[in-house]
Amino acid sequence: MSNFRLRRLQSDYEAVKRLVHLHPKIDVEGVSGNPPDRYRLVIRVRSLREQGERIDLAREHRLEITLPRSYPRDAPVCRMLTPVFHPNIAPHTVCIGDHWSAAERLDEMIQRVGEMLAFQSYNVKSPLNGQAARWVEEHLHRLPIEKEEFFIDLSNAEQREAKTADQCSNCGAKGKPLERCATGHVLCGDCVAHCKVCGSVLCLSCGLTSCDACAQAALTTTAPVVAGRNEVVATVTASPRAAGPTGPAATPAVAAAVSATAPSPAQVAPAPLAHAGWVCSHCGTRDTKAVQCRLKHILCSNCMVRCQTCGRGLCVVCGQTPCPACA
Repeated sequence: MSNFRLRRLQSDYEAVKRLVHLHPKIDVEGVSGNPPDRYRLVIRVRSLREQGERIDLAREHRLEITLPRSYPRDAPVCRMLTPVFHPNIAPHTVCIGDHWSAAERLDEMIQRVGEMLAFQSYNVKSPLNGQAARWVEEHLHRLPIEKEEFFIDLSNAEQREAKTADQCSNCGAKGKPLERCATGHVLCGDCVAHCKVCGSVLCLSCGLTSCDACAQAALTTTAPVVAGRNEVVATVTASPRAAGPTGPAATPAVAAAVSATAPSPAQVAPAPLAHAGWVCSHCGTRDTKAVQCRLKHILCSNCMVRCQTCGRGLCVVCGQTPCPACA
């Protein structure tokens, strides 16, 4: 990796930490790389989501950003991990390439995606989602969905934040010993927790109640065998109660099926569910062949991918593509 790319990635990481610290509607859910070249963010803003034939409001969204090897010459690769109904957002990508320049900071681009989610920015002339473009043209009186301006001037926000740097980011308590999380939030002893495995800070302001790194390690760990690799696939079994309009009515039971030899996709395919199907955490589709990863993301048959080398199931919501063991 070139020194220029390393410096840019480190600069982006510092900028994203500052953004999360200062913007009340953006949080980091996870990063990958040192310095990071992949981010998973939570953006809390009013937007739209398609549910069957209805268009419903959605207030929390997950965004994955991958910085390719040709970055910053080429634009970051952005995709939504939760369904969004927007003219310029498709399940596989967020359209930012036409407006990208290497001089743009990553934190500014993240705010630009937030503006798109709020329908404060859209383009119906060359849409990725034609149905959403037609909806926008017919409902201009309802836009933007989020009235409060999403983009904030971070220089002014820094000045305001300097006045409250001595108080807990979560409860506002002053005069107590404070500890800082990875994204810059300061927490008092009543609001801070630590992972029991690695000791890292779990920040309530970031919405972290479990260690992402340790959970990710548990998801990707496999036991070595002589003939190949073990694989654990969790299949979602039917709940005794009926499913609700947007998903299961009760927490689904999980049955772990472990194969002692390298399995073929047919060997690890989940059994069909005995109801109308679970709602995919990635695309929102109902599927009777849904599976569940160890972090309890439910994936339909289209969104559950397998490593071509070892056959392991990879969760796209967790960002397990490409396969971390074989990459």
